[in-house]
Amino acid sequence: MTIRYTLLMSYLLISLASALLITLMIFVHLREILREEIDNKLQSQASTIMQQIDTALFERFENMTMWSQLEVMQEIRVGDVDKRLAHVLNELHSGYGGIYGQIFVVDNQDKIISASDKKLIGEWYPHTEPWLSVTHKDHTHALHFLDAELEQLYFSIPIRDAFKNGTLGQLYASFDWREMFRLLDTPLPFSLKDSATYALLIDGAGKVIATSTVLQHRPLPFANLPELLPLMGQKMTGSLTTTVDFLDHEEVLVGYANSQGYRSFSGFGWRVLILQPSKNALLPVWDLWAAILAFLSLTLVLGIVVSFWMSAKIARPIVQLAKFTHDFMLGKPVVPPLVNSSQEITDLSSQFALMIEHLEQSRQDVVRVAKLAVIGEMAASMAHEVRTPLGILRSSAQILQREPELSEIGQEMAGYILSETQRLNGLVTMLLECAKPRAPQFAYNDAHAIIRRTLELVQSHAEVRQVQISADLAATNSHLDCDKDHIIQVFLNLLLNATQHVKLGGHIVVATRNHADSFEATVSDDGPGITDANKAKVFEPFFTLRQEGVGLGLTVVQQIVLAHQGRIFVTDSPLGGACFHVVLPMIHQEI
Repeated sequence: MTIRYTLLMSYLLISLASALLITLMIFVHLREILREEIDNKLQSQASTIMQQIDTALFERFENMTMWSQLEVMQEIRVGDVDKRLAHVLNELHSGYGGIYGQIFVVDNQDKIISASDKKLIGEWYPHTEPWLSVTHKDHTHALHFLDAELEQLYFSIPIRDAFKNGTLGQLYASFDWREMFRLLDTPLPFSLKDSATYALLIDGAGKVIATSTVLQHRPLPFANLPELLPLMGQKMTGSLTTTVDFLDHEEVLVGYANSQGYRSFSGFGWRVLILQPSKNALLPVWDLWAAILAFLSLTLVLGIVVSFWMSAKIARPIVQLAKFTHDFMLGKPVVPPLVNSSQEITDLSSQFALMIEHLEQSRQDVVRVAKLAVIGEMAASMAHEVRTPLGILRSSAQILQREPELSEIGQEMAGYILSETQRLNGLVTMLLECAKPRAPQFAYNDAHAIIRRTLELVQSHAEVRQVQISADLAATNSHLDCDKDHIIQVFLNLLLNATQHVKLGGHIVVATRNHADSFEATVSDDGPGITDANKAKVFEPFFTLRQEGVGLGLTVVQQIVLAHQGRIFVTDSPLGGACFHVVLPMIHQEI
């Protein structure tokens, strides 16, 4: 067996076995993640729909309670002879845009004396036992059995006599049950386009009382689903996998949520079930598997090509040496091959070290670019979605402060709104500066003048914290080709950072010096310093050592310094804290 054949088989076995193993691991892992994500979304969808149903019922109870207390309801005493009550009921019916089918009032003799539909007045509406009842705000509300043909659910509430104990009659309102169908038809966020939504609303006994549109042609309404109830148990929300008769015994993923009520309404114990056939829900998994197989096939082809090339490249010098030895033993005239193994090993070692260094730098660049990409997305979203409402809040607070009758607490709250909106606007600005920094406008500037200007800007902040800032500007040449505003921002961020980390009465030193081709400025403090483990992280986006910090200031500083072809790093300060070094290219000629 030749060495080339050995290398070839080794490369093929290692590359293909690794690719196959990694591919299977990725597929299994992604399948589990997708399944968990589907279960979570089914539960979330069921909870959302159930909450909307509870809210809708609560609103109906609120409406009925409010209407029953209207003064005009006392017209029942005189049989609504002037039709004022009928006019009010008609306005209520029109004002709610079709949510209510009929609204009418029945006296204690079961006679309809007033209604939104005049045709009902004078008809008899016999009293029946309610389907469900609930006490809401000291009023007993009744739900009567659903009219499946008209798709109406009737609510009723007693009308109390305002002048003596007892009731004058009952107020009835029919709720359009198709509203429940509409809620159950809400599409799932992960469903394929035009795919059906299978959703059920069941009562506490497991009886189906509403379904999504796609299930309405099946014999489901008012049918019992006893096989699902034991599987769900007493959990408020959850998911399961089972088969159901009405979907031809097809395996389905089920997400369910129990009614938790809304505000003072505790709910009726109803449940919402969201069903998704497994073959539809897991279709992306099989699409992924097809893509993985294609990737594996491509890897196989590339592995064979690369293995042939690599084995030939590695074996060639050895084959040449073997041929030279064979020819020499046969006495043939030969020329030694140009093989210098020691030099190759040395070159390989040095190139490998260089490659590792480049790879590490590339990795850091990729991580940094990825984080900046996140900042860019956040910045774009916040600039559009946050600044507009912030501007509205700020303007509203300013207008509110000018109100002469505004209390001191109101003035204070308006001041809080203004300060917090200003802080949030500053955060958005910092994100935008970090994600899309302005290109520097280079010009000849004196770095010492820039530093003195920055010290003036930060002096008031330092005085508040009783921090002493001293300057040792020892550089003999401080002329730079730079963007003045950008460099001011660099030193301003470093100085503000230092004042926030030192204790009250702390000390900060700004020093400059020259190197052969560069200008170096340092900002040292006597604060707690930075650990060796954190020195490599301080310039990463969102890394901060302060609870109130965002972790973008030093990232912006590093971007500016790199844009000026310079470098920035941190060391331990002679004062005991941290020392930031800013090194920038220097202009040698005098300006």
